[in-house]
Amino acid sequence: MFNHIPQSNLFSRNAILSIYSKLGRLSQMQQIFDMMPFRDGACWNLAISGYANYGSNTDVVGVYKLMLKDAAMNLNQITFSTMLILRSNCRWMDLGRQIHGQILKFGFGSYVFLGSPFLDMYAKLGLIFDAKGYYDEMPERNVVMCNTMIIGFMWCGMVEESKHLFHGLKERDSISWTTMISELMQNGIERGS
Repeated sequence: MFNHIPQSNLFSRNAILSIYSKLGRLSQMQQIFDMMPFRDGACWNLAISGYANYGSNTDVVGVYKLMLKDAAMNLNQITFSTMLILRSNCRWMDLGRQIHGQILKFGFGSYVFLGSPFLDMYAKLGLIFDAKGYYDEMPERNVVMCNTMIIGFMWCGMVEESKHLFHGLKERDSISWTTMISELMQNGIERGS
């Protein structure tokens, strides 16, 4: 394919990588990725998210590990967020803790953008006190992070903690309200049954 592009460059290769990724043509995506003489953060993230979007979890981890080995300078918030979401959906505790350590090592620990996937990951693993510790340490929190912490408390059956956090929020959105109402109804129904 690149033989037909007059001046193939990183931008054009990333565009083709993106197309194959979105179409789920993972083998072609991998071929393009492997042929790239230089890879920037965008192409690494395209490969990771391409595999993640189509449930090829082992391939995601393989690309991520290769990135750590060959191109750690390209790690960014998007990479870590994608990996945390994947980890959260797969319930791989060891991988989650490794990613958390790598986020701290590479200086992304205080980014609010990563806060919600972290909280979600720890809550889904049942490690709500780890989630709460991370939440408390964040120098800045947004409403998404607060909502995620409320949901985490609810998942772990900690209704009073959810209510306390909800009532202490300076800012609430429709998700905050919907979460509290539905979770309180669900917990009430479960207790009554």
